[in-house]
Amino acid sequence: MNPVAEILLEQVIYAQEVGNKILNASGLDSDGIIYAFATPDTLVINCKDYATTWQFDEQLCNLQTAIAKINSSIKTILIEKAGKTLYCW
Repeated sequence: MNPVAEILLEQVIYAQEVGNKILNASGLDSDGIIYAFATPDTLVINCKDYATTWQFDEQLCNLQTAIAKINSSIKTILIEKAGKTLYCW
């Protein structure tokens, strides 16, 4: 595989792992999540349905606590449905 492609793939995998770690730490991991990933400053969670997106709106404190628990520098949380941002904190 191309070395640049390998580096990018590793970065994507790491971003997904961090996103999933935050979801697990918050207790908000569910089947209603299509994907989650985190960059150094942003957590993105894409949901299958509105019920799942509302869950994150109602449980924002749990996400923020989980982010702090893993000592992340994330400042922005995006909740999406079908790839379109519904909530941004």
